[in-house]
Amino acid sequence: MKKSYSRLPKNILMISCIVMTLNQSLSGQQSQPDRVSPLVSAEWVKQNSTNPGVVILHVSSTKRDYENGHIPGARFLWPGHIIIATENESTFPAPEEDAAKKLRELGVNNESHIILCGIYGNVIQVSRIFVNLEHYGLRGKVSILNGGFEAWMNAGYESSQTIPQVKKGRFKPLIINNLVNGEFVKANLKNSAYVITDARPKAQYDGTTGAPRPGHIPGTKNLPQPGMYDGKSFMFNSPESIKAAFDKLNIPPGSRPLFYCHTGNSASIDYVAAIVAGYEPLIYDGSMEEWSSRFEWPVEK
Repeated sequence: MKKSYSRLPKNILMISCIVMTLNQSLSGQQSQPDRVSPLVSAEWVKQNSTNPGVVILHVSSTKRDYENGHIPGARFLWPGHIIIATENESTFPAPEEDAAKKLRELGVNNESHIILCGIYGNVIQVSRIFVNLEHYGLRGKVSILNGGFEAWMNAGYESSQTIPQVKKGRFKPLIINNLVNGEFVKANLKNSAYVITDARPKAQYDGTTGAPRPGHIPGTKNLPQPGMYDGKSFMFNSPESIKAAFDKLNIPPGSRPLFYCHTGNSASIDYVAAIVAGYEPLIYDGSMEEWSSRFEWPVEK
């Protein structure tokens, strides 16, 4: 299975448009497209839950969690419809047409504002779905309920066991290349347009632990994803705290952060945090699962 990459057309006018788009895509904080807030509060969801343009998706590995109680009007999204595994990668976007079919069943349109509601601290899983939905063309239209279903209940709002009747959506995928492969990373190790950053804990970055080869991709920085959220409430830190963490990376103006971890899952936390901080991030999908198993590629400690 191959990721989609755009091809430059031959028409000169079209090339000019593509060049403008590429230049905008490399300008990091300065070119962030119109976006809904990547994080919303339980209060915001309560105030906007009846908006017909808002689609709340309850994300859980088991449907029983949804059936036991969910935000009124929320639809159930099983992560396996959006995230799959292949022979070569543990984490990979589901085929776009399969994902699009499921999203249409859930009432999603291209203009919908998607709210992802996790449960039981599955913030990494929810963040990876955020990444994949952006990949399918919903960039700038996805938010995470900060703190998940627990935040909703702790705010004193009602839950429901009613399965809502959903009008089929008209969503059509339009692939956004927010995911890159190992060859791209290898070719851009010294390209200042990208700040390649390891989202794993420091011990893995340093090479104290890790398999099959401990260490990190040469020249990369480290922004451990557990530092982006509270480990008890599973709420992302304040925007000020997140921005301060990114300031320490010294990302040059116009550069884009490119995150990796072990399988491409936990790096999704840093991806969401980067949007909070004002960047347009990327993820290396194969991450160290691929890089460290390619023995001809360098690893440093």
